[in-house]
Amino acid sequence: MSDRDWTVADLMDDYQAGRVSRRGFVRTLVGAGFSMPLIVGLLSACGSDEKKSDSGSGTSGSGVRPSPVTGGFATQAPGAAAFTPAKRGEGGTLKLLWWQAPSILNPHQSSGTKDRDGSRIFYEPLAAIDAEGNVVPILAAEVPSVDKGTLDKSGKFVTWKIKKGVTWHDGQPFTVDDVIFTWKYAVDADTAALTVGSYQNIESIDKVDDSTIKVNFKTATLEWTAPFVSSAGQILPKHVFEKYLGKEAKSAPPNLKPVGTGPFKINDFKPNDIIIADMNDKYHVENWPYFNKVEMKGGGDAPGAARAVLQTGEYDYAWNLQVEYSVLQQLEKGGAGVLAIGPGSGIEHLQLNYTDPNKEVDGEKASLKAPHPFFADLKVRQAFQLAINRKVIVEQLYGPTGDVAIYYFYNPKRYVPDGGKWEFNLQKAGQLLDEAGWKKGGSGTREKDGVKMKVLYQTSVNTVRQNMQAVIKKDLESLGVEVELKSVIADVFFGADPANPDNFPHFYADMQSYTATRSGPDDLATAMKTYLSSEIKQKANNWSKLNSTRYNSKEFDALFEAAVKELDPTKAAEAWKKCNQKLIDDVAVIPIVARNNVAAAKKDLRGMGLSPWDSDVWNIAKWYRQK
Repeated sequence: MSDRDWTVADLMDDYQAGRVSRRGFVRTLVGAGFSMPLIVGLLSACGSDEKKSDSGSGTSGSGVRPSPVTGGFATQAPGAAAFTPAKRGEGGTLKLLWWQAPSILNPHQSSGTKDRDGSRIFYEPLAAIDAEGNVVPILAAEVPSVDKGTLDKSGKFVTWKIKKGVTWHDGQPFTVDDVIFTWKYAVDADTAALTVGSYQNIESIDKVDDSTIKVNFKTATLEWTAPFVSSAGQILPKHVFEKYLGKEAKSAPPNLKPVGTGPFKINDFKPNDIIIADMNDKYHVENWPYFNKVEMKGGGDAPGAARAVLQTGEYDYAWNLQVEYSVLQQLEKGGAGVLAIGPGSGIEHLQLNYTDPNKEVDGEKASLKAPHPFFADLKVRQAFQLAINRKVIVEQLYGPTGDVAIYYFYNPKRYVPDGGKWEFNLQKAGQLLDEAGWKKGGSGTREKDGVKMKVLYQTSVNTVRQNMQAVIKKDLESLGVEVELKSVIADVFFGADPANPDNFPHFYADMQSYTATRSGPDDLATAMKTYLSSEIKQKANNWSKLNSTRYNSKEFDALFEAAVKELDPTKAAEAWKKCNQKLIDDVAVIPIVARNNVAAAKKDLRGMGLSPWDSDVWNIAKWYRQK
């Protein structure tokens, strides 16, 4: 956090006394690095927001930075003056291009963004998080607050009231029983839900009445939005899924034919190809959705997706354009669409396997019983960290769509340690490898005790990632490391099938890289669990845990436990900084690129309100076409 001559308590006193406006209060805290959910909580603690709000305040933008080329990616964020259709379904077909095709439509059975995005067309959470970090009610009737007594200021509980009159696509009423069931589904060990991390801190849920639940946390927390909010919070219908709770969950028919509350209903789904959805004519928001049909086409590659929107206009929207910036600039000159480069939360990072993927113990590769032959040594990991030229990767491949990453968390800034540095130094890297006993042999490859320093480096098929692999391979080979590259089709690499050895959760390679994202600005515990020893992915838990590197540190575990228990926002930020720093000190992860969100849309598409904290389609009910 930046130096300042005020305290949060002082600012709250000034706000309550009327010396500082609501807008001034928010801007001051945003400038200091506080996220909007925390600011909302502080506002609630001061009293009713409405009594102190500025004239004309509210969400006025999408949080999306205009394209450097066109200067405009038109969106309409919730809360701003917006177009309202005379009736639902007047907009025809909305054509989306997700070049990583969804393979399953159950958001709790996949860790892949593509699958959660596909699911979000049909399923909804209690609330979403917009670009500015505001909590936006979806299936909830209102946002919980301290002022209304529905949010405990000590972080022990949150009370949710659901919206009345909502029905599932099959006509059954949506109830709080569905919310409670979703929690039980997510934490059931046999169900092996990939969203379990968002729900593990729930001790119990009290059904207050037919429209109200009280969520009680095991440990007091600032992250009350972790469960039931954003992509991991999508609610499942109890009457559809209760018969598939447990070991039947992975093969449940509804995984391919969703029954949700969302603005669109399933028409057809061909896994790894296309989703076709029809308008929900009983959607719970009057006159919406604007479009009467959605097609989400999958497959291909990111450059092809960009071309299909920016140049040919064949599609309305393309997601996750991890494409060299020079290529995007050229495609945008086609005139059919525009780019958006907005704030992101994704970190393109390199993982080093702490276990040996080439040795099988008790029928399991990458077993905890078989430490990696050289990545178990800190000096070797430090050497590899020094050999990653992040600046070249960003400048040559990302341009303004990314920045050099130093820490695993880079946004919000309040969680980032001060004075962080990174270094590219092949000479120092070579010295560390020498000190660790890995000397160059006659072939030029480093060896120790008869073992050659050879790595298999895998990632998904993507031009930018293959070019990044090439940069990293060249520098490692100059050090005497033999590097084999492997590229896995994105739909497979990010798939959730426990029988698939080529996906990133199995991590049957020495190194792998991909982008890790978060579901909210303060969703730190869920993201940091990726490195807990209790979350190590292995055969025994069907690879359903979060830690794919098999990093195992009692010190990090202790820092994590201290951070999740801290309720003072300033002290909590400092605690999470220590976790962030520990990961870098141990080289548990090598951050490479702090990615901005990059998408493309036809020039007449509006209403997206894109958010780095949620699915691109979180607000798809209110997308529309400018007439």
